[in-house]
Amino acid sequence: MTETIAAIRAGWPEYRKTIKTAKGHEIYQQVVTTFPALLERSLGPGSGLTFTGSTGRGNITAAPWIATFDPTVTGSATGGFYVVYLFSVDLKRLYVSIAFGTTQFAYFPQVERHRKLREAARHLQTLLQFPRPLYLDAIDLAASAGDGRHIDYQQSNIAAIEYDLDDLPSEETLVRDYLYLIELYRHLARHPLRPDLQQLFEAAIDAPPSIDPDVATFTPRPPRQKRTARGGGGGERYSQASKKVGDRGEQIVFDYERARAIRAGYKPEQVKWLSKNGETPGWDITSVDDFGLPIHIEVKASVGPGVSGLLLTANEWIAAVKHGARYHIYLVTDAMKSKSKIEIIRDPVKLIESGALTISEAVWALSLHPNESSSVEEKPEEDDEGIATMAP
Repeated sequence: MTETIAAIRAGWPEYRKTIKTAKGHEIYQQVVTTFPALLERSLGPGSGLTFTGSTGRGNITAAPWIATFDPTVTGSATGGFYVVYLFSVDLKRLYVSIAFGTTQFAYFPQVERHRKLREAARHLQTLLQFPRPLYLDAIDLAASAGDGRHIDYQQSNIAAIEYDLDDLPSEETLVRDYLYLIELYRHLARHPLRPDLQQLFEAAIDAPPSIDPDVATFTPRPPRQKRTARGGGGGERYSQASKKVGDRGEQIVFDYERARAIRAGYKPEQVKWLSKNGETPGWDITSVDDFGLPIHIEVKASVGPGVSGLLLTANEWIAAVKHGARYHIYLVTDAMKSKSKIEIIRDPVKLIESGALTISEAVWALSLHPNESSSVEEKPEEDDEGIATMAP
């Protein structure tokens, strides 16, 4: 590992002059192939981790990085958190760091992004114990505004060890330090109190005052191409909002529906925010249509500009089947921005029957006690839609 680090440092300035990544170059091979292989070998077989080195995509980056991913957390350097070796841009320092993927924070302007990265790092630091002292603040990669994402990488550190590239420790120390960071990483990845990454990210968002959202009738998405590359999860981006984002989405819909009801000549009191009062009939808001008839609105919210799938509870699905055309799903995207968007999915059950939408089982609830109302051998009944249901 010592020799590889020294070789990368010595050859990087000349390699970077090529501007574009060059797979045949010795430094490219050292970063992308040799260094990751050394890390994998130090952990031994069956680690369950993946290893990636990068000199950039297309254009060469300001400095190389070599990362180790736990696939249960992330499969790429854009999201989650992972262990990464980061060379400083001036090639004076090297860090091995547990760090966030910074792309997931790109939602924020730079100054705000850096503050949020530090807030998120401090939150995860509270879940760890450090038998050995580690660097817990922003690291120094000597990055400036022209150095691409390295200026963000400086703020992404959760816990790190710093090396002087003029005075590297022994091979034994480098390996021991790496294994120590991996141990902390695995502990953090499996910590029972670790927040969901999306919730951690969303908790850092301060919502600005909301203005009238853009509203459109839902249009089915084109089929998504299946991913063949490993890592990064499946192709669907589901709406799984934290309570903070969910509440914001419901507030946007509630305000929109009250204003719409008033314009149609109805009383604003006819729009009721049920979930805010702890009511869970299978939807969040009851409103009225243009004819004064009740509609039942389930709200799904996301901080991003779009999602390709939704997760419905059993209670929500039962309500959708029961109320048919009176059941609507309001999909709120960019929920934490001042200008959000609402897409209205009217009668999702009918859209599924017509083939415009697809539904599949995402999770099953397994009760750890006998079924008191029927024998174990009882088979599910099928309703008219071919959906398996147990008799009450």
